[in-house]
Amino acid sequence: MHNQPKVTFIICTYNRGAYLDDTLRSLKQQHLPELPAEVLVVDNNSADATPQIIERHRQAYPKDHNPIRYIKESNQGLSHARNRGIAEAKAPCVVFLDDDIRATETLIPAWLNFFETRPEAVAGGGKIHVQFDDPRPPWMSYFLLPLLGHHDLGSAPKTYPRNKYPFGGNMGFRKNIFDRLGTFDINLGRRGSQLKASEEKEFFERLKAEDIAIHYLPEAMLYHRVDKGRLTEAYIRRQAVGLGESIALQVEHKPVIKIKKWILELGKWLASLALFLPYVISLQPAKGVMLLKFRKWIIDGYFAKQPE
Repeated sequence: MHNQPKVTFIICTYNRGAYLDDTLRSLKQQHLPELPAEVLVVDNNSADATPQIIERHRQAYPKDHNPIRYIKESNQGLSHARNRGIAEAKAPCVVFLDDDIRATETLIPAWLNFFETRPEAVAGGGKIHVQFDDPRPPWMSYFLLPLLGHHDLGSAPKTYPRNKYPFGGNMGFRKNIFDRLGTFDINLGRRGSQLKASEEKEFFERLKAEDIAIHYLPEAMLYHRVDKGRLTEAYIRRQAVGLGESIALQVEHKPVIKIKKWILELGKWLASLALFLPYVISLQPAKGVMLLKFRKWIIDGYFAKQPE
């Protein structure tokens, strides 16, 4: 690694040591003669063997050119951890990765090339496919895969359309944009076992409000690993309720945005109802039922914790 890294890859983690171990291992398997980047792991109060796992990976590199750094963020919450990563990053560009991914060999080269060859570009997102570590339940339809991190806009680079955004597990920025627009909203995002969401979407909405293009990088691809703990109805319900709570926070004291959100939600209800009948006809009723449950749980979350 050069003295000045070109990109900092930030991994925020919380009690995911076993997955983090595999994630760091996959990041070493890149199509690069060297790694002109740093990997910054932000430990958000893990109680497992996360520090020891990170140190073991650090020892695999020369001390004077070690690309892996470890810091601990004591303020609980994904937004706190991401903002700490931004503050600590040594590179002028940052990419956020989840702690439970398997990087393809083109992931890091694609991000490095993007920031080097597109000096005008401010933000981007990469492709994510789901890797099931356990059997996929019969109610898990294609339309619920985004809940597990699936994000694929095709094989061609493009600018994100108005209603699409990168996913938080594979998104990158020039760091100076945070000086201009602020960092992630600490009232949104996951906090420990609480599955709130929307902090990255809220930030991308700030970008689009400034007419800043967001670029899609198909070669910056990774696999998001999903275990049986995330393949239960209870987990999907928690995600949906957390999403509803986050929406309530976003629209507080913003009547125009609230109306737009409800119009969008109505459209999603109609789409879910339109999908329900084909699933029943094709003898896959569980998939249709889960789509309707998911939409109901979002509404439950919205009204369960209205901002004061």
